[in-house]
Amino acid sequence: MSQLAREKTEIPCPGGGREIKTTYGDLARRSSLKSSKGHEYKFKSSDQSKFRRSMDNIERLQKNFEREMERAQKEFGKTLQNLIVNADKVIKG
Repeated sequence: MSQLAREKTEIPCPGGGREIKTTYGDLARRSSLKSSKGHEYKFKSSDQSKFRRSMDNIERLQKNFEREMERAQKEFGKTLQNLIVNADKVIKG
């Protein structure tokens, strides 16, 4: 299970009671979700499929971002080093 799927969230009770504590993974997988008072959401599989795709998209973008950030940080370090190394040095004696 992905990190996003394990993330906790709360959704409003359909009957107006206490919020239902769940995870994004449960919302994506379970066909229904009940509140402590017995009020229930019955999810449509097509909506869940779209939700899963959007979760996958977020995770893919996060991985790409992390990879690009690592590349950018390496490039930053190299260019900073080159900036200092290649600078004309003026030393007053």
